[in-house]
Amino acid sequence: MAALRRDQLERALAYLISLAATLLTVFPILWLLTVSLKSQRDAFAVPPKLVFEPIADHFLGLLDKPGFVEAFRNSVIVTALGVAIAIVIAIFAAYSIHRFRFRGKQLFGVWLLLAYMLPEFLFIIPLFVLYQRIGWYDSHIGLAFAYQAHSLPFAVWLIRSFFREVPLELDDASRIDGCHHLGTLRHVYIPMAAPGIAATAILTAIWIWNELTIALSLTFSEAQTITVAVASFRGYTSINWGGMAAASVVAVLPMLLFAVVAQKYIVKGLTLGSLKG
Repeated sequence: MAALRRDQLERALAYLISLAATLLTVFPILWLLTVSLKSQRDAFAVPPKLVFEPIADHFLGLLDKPGFVEAFRNSVIVTALGVAIAIVIAIFAAYSIHRFRFRGKQLFGVWLLLAYMLPEFLFIIPLFVLYQRIGWYDSHIGLAFAYQAHSLPFAVWLIRSFFREVPLELDDASRIDGCHHLGTLRHVYIPMAAPGIAATAILTAIWIWNELTIALSLTFSEAQTITVAVASFRGYTSINWGGMAAASVVAVLPMLLFAVVAQKYIVKGLTLGSLKG
């Protein structure tokens, strides 16, 4: 009887914690959505108006906002470029670290982790000077490569961990069959670690889409991303809260839907190591 009560108590506690975590994550999104559908007066009513007449003015105003549609398109382009560059380089780098022995291998692995932990603003000044000289400032390709300072170490570290779960017997068998290293990578490691690579690509895409500091510093108009466009609703003397809320909803919605659709790949990829027999 005591064991049954303890089990029920633990289950109830787990439900309460899950409910609290859900409310903490869902509430800001719901509040953002309601502000985007309220008039300026209703948005700041005290006490808050739970029943109101929704308006679409803030969303329609985004179409007339200079550069907003272009910023959304820029985010799509930069995210696709950034993910492609990171994943392609990370696959080869992770395989090299996993398969070959070379001097400073452990130190290189530690550096990857440290580089991932460094704040983004440390890279901005040297990249700004470099990009001004080579013509990559305010460009899609320049911004995509700038994001590699953070996303590439993250991708290499994750994909390397997935490659470590590939049985060495399969590696040896492919070499016996005459496969060179590129063939082994293509036919053994990539198919076996495909869920992990997909999860890495998804997480990298979410980070690039939401990044602001680097985009704000290395773009001006041609490559301005959606996060910078959202921040532009903040003026010197006032803030267009309704417009900013509507822009935030538009910025958050694609990645939110993307995460919901791709969550099974994320879970499958991140649990790849735990499923090893």
